[in-house]
Amino acid sequence: MSRVCHIHQGIELQLREKFRKIEEENESLREIMSQNRELEPDLADQACSASSRDWNVIRYNRNVKLLKDITVALKAIDNDSYGICEMCGEHIADRRLLAIPSALFCIECQEMIDRLPEEFGRTGLGDGVLAAV
Repeated sequence: MSRVCHIHQGIELQLREKFRKIEEENESLREIMSQNRELEPDLADQACSASSRDWNVIRYNRNVKLLKDITVALKAIDNDSYGICEMCGEHIADRRLLAIPSALFCIECQEMIDRLPEEFGRTGLGDGVLAAV
């Protein structure tokens, strides 16, 4: 078995485990967010409850983005296109894939996108993988 295939298998296992954990967390968040809470009598308690609800929504939405990124990476692994930069077609460095398994671009292309996001139809950091972490 080639070293690349071995690395991709290890990443695939990591991604599947991460996917499972995120799905479990989102299930818990859905349960928490669906509970009808009575309005707290104290204004400070109301603010704390609202803040907690907001934080749960943020976590849930971040997780949805991560699940989409992981799904894209797993599909790429399945069709043998994983680790290929979507911009230049070169291989993405193993170190980058190990750090960011759902990376779609090699470091050079990602840096170009980060420097000039508007030229690539992006609004900046908010669309990237790291923004969801």
